[in-house]
Amino acid sequence: MKHIINFSLINLWCTKNLVDSQYFLGRLFDMSLKTPEYQLNYFTDPFDIQTNIVFLNTCAFISSGRDEASETVKKLFKAKKTVYLLGCAVQYYKKLTKDQWIKNVHYLSRGDLNKVNLKNIMQWYDSTRYGDFEFASSPRVYTNLEQKFEYLKIAEWCDNHCTFCIIPAIRWKQQSLTIEKILAEAKNMIANGIKEIILIAQDTTRYGTDLYGEPKLLELLKKLDAIKWDFTYRLLYLYPDIVTLNQVKALKKLKKFIPYFDIPLQHISSPVLKNMGRFYDEWYIIQFIDQIKKIFPVRFIRTNLIIGFPGETKEDFDKLVSFVDDTKFDNIALFEYHDEPMAASSKLKNKVDDHEIRTRFTKLRQLVNKQLLESENARKWNEETWYIMEIEKWILVVRPQLHCPEIDAYDEITVKQVIGTFEDKDILDIWDKITYKV
Repeated sequence: MKHIINFSLINLWCTKNLVDSQYFLGRLFDMSLKTPEYQLNYFTDPFDIQTNIVFLNTCAFISSGRDEASETVKKLFKAKKTVYLLGCAVQYYKKLTKDQWIKNVHYLSRGDLNKVNLKNIMQWYDSTRYGDFEFASSPRVYTNLEQKFEYLKIAEWCDNHCTFCIIPAIRWKQQSLTIEKILAEAKNMIANGIKEIILIAQDTTRYGTDLYGEPKLLELLKKLDAIKWDFTYRLLYLYPDIVTLNQVKALKKLKKFIPYFDIPLQHISSPVLKNMGRFYDEWYIIQFIDQIKKIFPVRFIRTNLIIGFPGETKEDFDKLVSFVDDTKFDNIALFEYHDEPMAASSKLKNKVDDHEIRTRFTKLRQLVNKQLLESENARKWNEETWYIMEIEKWILVVRPQLHCPEIDAYDEITVKQVIGTFEDKDILDIWDKITYKV
């Protein structure tokens, strides 16, 4: 008797989860080939009437992520779908939550995939054990292949103990892939048509510390850069505390490296940074950013900032405003502080009033919006050359090379704005470089 499994997968939040989801899809399809009595049918729409099972890989890091997960699950239940929960949410929901909806969700954790088969998935396999991070030799579905970019996770979990973060509490210490496995996966990605590799980890700066006794990110990048095929790469989630100024200089020598600096600073005031459990201070941040600007005249700098962290005084906030005003980041993600269960910051004294947090957030948001608008207006009427990401009728979505996929802004232009002659839009393709008037 043939068992038909009509399934879909939803990935919420972080790109590290997305990589896990891609490997999970690869493992499912691989199992289906080895299990002829089961027929797997994948549906892109989880709410399709034919979809029976939905795998939900989701975040438990912050309350907004958990809220989105619970709302998604409730909608799936209403549509009469069987839901399997994947990812770091497994530990949080299995151990800590009292939400009633979780009783009807089934758990499937990554470390169990070696012993999971389609039969016990159909029997509602339930486990929360996490195994080793050994994805590099497993099958994978590249879901961003059409747009020629993809993520490469070089390490999992985290050794830092930032007071606002619960990741170390619900997951484990950093676990890196070997350089050899990363290079093998990079070559496989390039051979499959990926043109831009985005290296990710919870803390890419500390890559390899657990394996080699010291950070090996620069050594990894040098070997990645030596691969002779046609591709480029960028880094996300760089912490500045152990990146020396000489290492920033070394990045300039890498030919395939995109000078994109995603640095989650969180604040500029040294007392606030200390309360956050960060390992750097105001002086180091200034030196670090100045060094990047000096060495890379053409670059993109993005950061995250938390407003209203416990103990943040008016003077601390004013210093943050001045820092943002002076630095003029290319992109900023702003977050209002709120207490997270299990986070050490929830027990800190001198909490900032919610109304004051909202007032400060609004002020900084207005400044950031003004800066980004000025930057965008400065581009008007300029000629630029960048990559096509989408083509629909006579509208082209174009991504500047320095801008990171799925994070930074794209340009939407008409074919008439393209400089050059061609008879039909069909001669254009994804990842073509075109020159156009903004």
